[in-house]
Amino acid sequence: MYNAGTPRPLRVSQESFARPVGRPRRAVSLMRRYEAAALLPDLSVQHVTRTAPAHPIFEETAAGFARGTLLQTPSGPVAVEDLLPGDYVETSDGAEPVLWIGSTTYVPRVEDSESILTTLYRVTGGAFGPDQHGPDMVFGPAARFRVRRDKFRETIGHDSVFVPLADYADGDRVIPVQPGGSVQMYHVALREHKSLRIGDFEIESYHPGPGLRRELGPALMETFLSLFPNLSAIEDFGELSCPRTSREAVLRLAGH
Repeated sequence: MYNAGTPRPLRVSQESFARPVGRPRRAVSLMRRYEAAALLPDLSVQHVTRTAPAHPIFEETAAGFARGTLLQTPSGPVAVEDLLPGDYVETSDGAEPVLWIGSTTYVPRVEDSESILTTLYRVTGGAFGPDQHGPDMVFGPAARFRVRRDKFRETIGHDSVFVPLADYADGDRVIPVQPGGSVQMYHVALREHKSLRIGDFEIESYHPGPGLRRELGPALMETFLSLFPNLSAIEDFGELSCPRTSREAVLRLAGH
């Protein structure tokens, strides 16, 4: 998703997680640069670059996981930055082709009242069970992971829900971090809303969710859809495959 000659952003490393001392910079502009690559119906790949608001709806298109995140594919783990539209990845329902990849850059020490891309989340190996032995991973504020409980079906008609990973931030297993350097962030969309297999997790594939027209006026809706040259209308995203909820709601549903 980068042109030749464009400097690569810094890789996330343990050394970069300390936040520099000093007051955060206020963003001069409320805009961000977003990049996307989409698989078109003729199987060609179209790349687009847009400048759009640093608003959660736009940021969620790219703030799922950090550069270097390994997605499971039929041929083994592949870093998200090495994936191309049309490549197959492992999902909750078997291998599926990647339809779209979005990207933007986390920039340190920039705070804005609307932006959600101010904190990332490092998930330690074995964070959610002794049978998990993967490496630490870094996710963005748009990452949701699948939680399965037998009790869910009798109460909500589904056996699983997607919950923001940020809801589990505890400074131990899921650690909020503010890297000292820029970090390239990504998200991945499939033909349908599913979960991607990343390490020991099922991470939600990108979907804008309901209510987009209420949040965006006609002009911003046009800008938003321009990031998805493979789609002609917002309805082309289809329905959510299972509900989204919060950690607190999961605890209530599970009877805790």
